[in-house]
Amino acid sequence: MAASTERQVRVSRVAGRYLVFDIDDVVHIRRHYGICAVLTGTMPQNPTQNLFLGLPVELHAEEARLLVDKGAGYIADELTDHLSQLSSMNPSTRKAYLQHLKQQRRNAQQVFDEEKAKVQAKHQGKCKAKPAAVAEPPAAVTETEEDTSLFDTPKPAAPPLSAPPKEPSLPGVTPTTSRPLLPAPTPPSPVSISRPANYPLYQYLNARGYYTTPGLRFGGDYSVYPGDPFRYHAHYLANSYGWDEEVAMLDLVASGRLGTAVKKSFLFGAEKPAEGGASDGGDKGGEGEVRVFCIEWAGM
Repeated sequence: MAASTERQVRVSRVAGRYLVFDIDDVVHIRRHYGICAVLTGTMPQNPTQNLFLGLPVELHAEEARLLVDKGAGYIADELTDHLSQLSSMNPSTRKAYLQHLKQQRRNAQQVFDEEKAKVQAKHQGKCKAKPAAVAEPPAAVTETEEDTSLFDTPKPAAPPLSAPPKEPSLPGVTPTTSRPLLPAPTPPSPVSISRPANYPLYQYLNARGYYTTPGLRFGGDYSVYPGDPFRYHAHYLANSYGWDEEVAMLDLVASGRLGTAVKKSFLFGAEKPAEGGASDGGDKGGEGEVRVFCIEWAGM
């Protein structure tokens, strides 16, 4: 647990969205804080597909706020902070970063060559297993036909001695993060994030070990899992309300029946105002008690 508290996750705020680009940070927040987030990146080779998504992952505002409250991450304004650090880099740091990218390309080329060699060896083994066909003797070619043949290929000319050796072309590699180029080990000028309206319920569920994902396909704010979604099905679909907010009876009936139809309980909750003042959803969090209820459709 000491290692989990020391790591600071950089959450980039881009156009009002909270993104995490580093795969190590993604694994860290999922393993230690139960934050799954949503994959939003596409492959540079096929950017129009939407089936196999990758980095970056997008966090909800309440997920980003939870990391900040626990001291596990900070919000960085990507437009100002990232560009200001890049413009202040010295030439040696830039050169080292370019060498780092070139080394990644060499490693990728080595992997490609090894896979290609394995495929060629496999095909050669299949060809040796087949019986060899009897080859016909070559036809005699006279000296005159050989000289005037249309299929003769001229010998390649020797390269000039002054030409420098050409470096073999390397595959293009798109880095997932520019962390090696950012020398700052501490969070530079962290950005504050306001307390979202759904934060009390989300904090309540996260503190009890539940994992959450967007619940739009089940008609709720969250799909709530008792553990990692890779291992469990969701047990609840959850909605957050204000303490004094009126909830229509039709919404309770529809949500309860929908949750039962997909084998889940409908959970809804709200934060009770703290003593001496109402909970206005401001930047102060955790004052009030959160109460939750579950509804299941049993029959008439």
